[in-house]
Amino acid sequence: MNQESSISTRRSKPGIFGTLNPQKVVVLILSNWYVYVAAFLICTLGAFIYLKHKIPSYSVSTTILIEEEESMPGQDILQGFALRPGIQNLDNQLIILTSYSLIGKTLDELPFGIDVSRKGLFSKASYYPMSPFRIEPGPGGYPYNVEFVFKHIEGDQFHFQTKTRNAPSLDSTFTLGKLIEYGDYSFTIFPQPELQNVYEEGEKIHIQFLDNERLTEVYLARLGVELAARDGSIVRLSLEGTNRAKDIIFLNKLADVYIGDNLEKKNTEAERIIAFIDSQLEGVQDSLEITETELQEFRSRNRIMDVSAQAQQIVDQAVVLENEKAALNLRREYYSYLDKYLADDGTETAPVSPSSMGIEDPQLAIHMQELAGLQAEYFSRGVGERNPLQGQLQLRIRNTKQSMRETLSGIIRANQLGINENNQQLSRLNAEAASLPEKERQLLGFERRFNLNNVVYTFLLQEKANAQIQSASNTPDNVLVDAARSSTEIVSPLWYIVFAFAFALALGLPTLVILMGNVLQNKIATEDDLHFVKDIPVTGHIPHSRLSYNTVVLTEPTSRIAESFRSLRTRLDFFTTDTKCPMLVISSSMPGEGKTFAAINLASAYSMAGKKTLLIGFDLRKPTVSKNFELKDDELGVTSYLIGKKTLKEVIHRTDFENLYILPAGPIPPNPGELAGSPKAIEMFSTLKNQFDLIIVDSAPIGVVSDIYPITKNADTVLIMVRHGYTKKNVLAATLAEMQVNGIRGFSLLLNDIGLRSGSYRYAYKYKYDYETKSSRLGVKKA
Repeated sequence: MNQESSISTRRSKPGIFGTLNPQKVVVLILSNWYVYVAAFLICTLGAFIYLKHKIPSYSVSTTILIEEEESMPGQDILQGFALRPGIQNLDNQLIILTSYSLIGKTLDELPFGIDVSRKGLFSKASYYPMSPFRIEPGPGGYPYNVEFVFKHIEGDQFHFQTKTRNAPSLDSTFTLGKLIEYGDYSFTIFPQPELQNVYEEGEKIHIQFLDNERLTEVYLARLGVELAARDGSIVRLSLEGTNRAKDIIFLNKLADVYIGDNLEKKNTEAERIIAFIDSQLEGVQDSLEITETELQEFRSRNRIMDVSAQAQQIVDQAVVLENEKAALNLRREYYSYLDKYLADDGTETAPVSPSSMGIEDPQLAIHMQELAGLQAEYFSRGVGERNPLQGQLQLRIRNTKQSMRETLSGIIRANQLGINENNQQLSRLNAEAASLPEKERQLLGFERRFNLNNVVYTFLLQEKANAQIQSASNTPDNVLVDAARSSTEIVSPLWYIVFAFAFALALGLPTLVILMGNVLQNKIATEDDLHFVKDIPVTGHIPHSRLSYNTVVLTEPTSRIAESFRSLRTRLDFFTTDTKCPMLVISSSMPGEGKTFAAINLASAYSMAGKKTLLIGFDLRKPTVSKNFELKDDELGVTSYLIGKKTLKEVIHRTDFENLYILPAGPIPPNPGELAGSPKAIEMFSTLKNQFDLIIVDSAPIGVVSDIYPITKNADTVLIMVRHGYTKKNVLAATLAEMQVNGIRGFSLLLNDIGLRSGSYRYAYKYKYDYETKSSRLGVKKA
């Protein structure tokens, strides 16, 4: 038979789901409706249980205004000190708010180290601040990071056991108010009389001791920080949890600590500036006192109180030059201090700002701002030790300090040039003073030294006063906008989300299981599973048979199965019209696919059409055809003829039905492969073609043995059985590939054992034929 011209039921092409097309997906879903109903009931019940036992969570939030404006000393004395712009940057403040150190400092001031809670479904709620227990440490202290379960028994007795994995086990009965020893640790649980009903109800109570490090990690993971407005600097801090009171207390304390730290840093900055000025005042004050004493003694000793007009002019010029010299010397002292600071890599605090000393240098100010920002990041524990980019921050700080030292080197050279120029001007002024009388010249020297120290001392006192005024005027840059408050509505679980998830799970999980099972299964379930054999036609479909015998066409001629074989006969007649005696070989890729069932019923259909039909049982290894008929001598068959014991006429049996003859396999030979491929076997088929109108051969499974290959050369059509839900894809594919390699042509597929509700294999016969049926089993006789 020509495969390309074959009229067959064409298989649909694979759809967007690989080997599944949308129609098949719908059929699979509808055919498993009961699975979806069960899944929907289970998921709905699970949603109710979850909502009943899940402890509700609430959102608690507070808002803080972070001031980004630069407020430098000197702009307004009463405005107070401002932190350097690099520190007060909004991004840096967000990092500081979520830093490990700030949260740890906050928790140091809160009694959250002992957590007494109850557990729900996938959640727990702390009893704080209404804890039913007061727990005091014993001599050994608390066993931190260990969780215990308390269950009241009666009176003051309770059962106490450990819950934490990898912790020493404890499982015993204790008394309230008595010391509990746990390894090297010990503690005592005291009841709160007004809350004893909480634990007397018998519900399990969980007690956990948390050290500051573990507690900080818990709150660090829970804390949310975001900008309240896109272009603003108001920050919203939020927590979601089951204990609103506890979260409110934490957020309020966090805001207090954060704002307090900001004010403390500004006060520390002021104290460092005042301390620097005091260190300069100490030396200047001593010099002032000495020069003042010398001036007074000289005037008393020489009885001279004032100088001439010329000398006074020289004094006035000297005062101006000495003021410049004092300012240059003060800057040199600051530059020396700053150079020592930059040489120390381990310094954590930021240096005194140059602007606070009246030094305005744009390049140095930019470097100071960058250094302050980097140090704020690096020395925050949450973004320093715990940040994988710590090494990069160290490198950036080192590079910034190096850039500052290079800039500072140029500034120091410029300052020294100014000092040299000032000294030269003073030298010229001294030369002019040399022309004055000796006593007047000496008085001029004393007054110059005194005026110099007096000006420097007055300048430092003024700067100190300014610094003290600014220190007293210090206020935090950050302001609490709203104290922490809780939402009135539950944020988790939301009933509509839970039921939506349950519905999606009830729909998605069965669908996934069904589709994955269909994709992963290795058995042929529908025609779409035959996508790997696109060029091989399907000749027919045989429905599932519920009967216990194989002769369905003969005993149930009006059945769906009989109709399917008549339909198959019609198809095959179309291709064998010009053949005198067509020979049809029926085989399979593996045993159990129904080739004998198909051979018997197809032969019956042809015999009922008036064709003299011979059914040959050619499965010499496992003969089964003879078992379906009441043969008087089933030892007579193909084997008996091929080994020469019987003639061909002696081994052919005639049935009670007209035109139906049977040639059984006979006894099982020791060499079935050799007999099947022997010249006498080929000659037998040639002889039989001259005696019958049609020959149907029930062969051995071609996918298991090779007995069929010799006789396929004389076959007009080869039908390969494919049994629904039984045939394995890989075995069938290998069998078909091997047949093509061995030159077998003209073969097609016959789908067998199709259920009435098996997807696209549905047969709905609304009519039936009136055939005369025989209720008794068939009898046979020898021809």
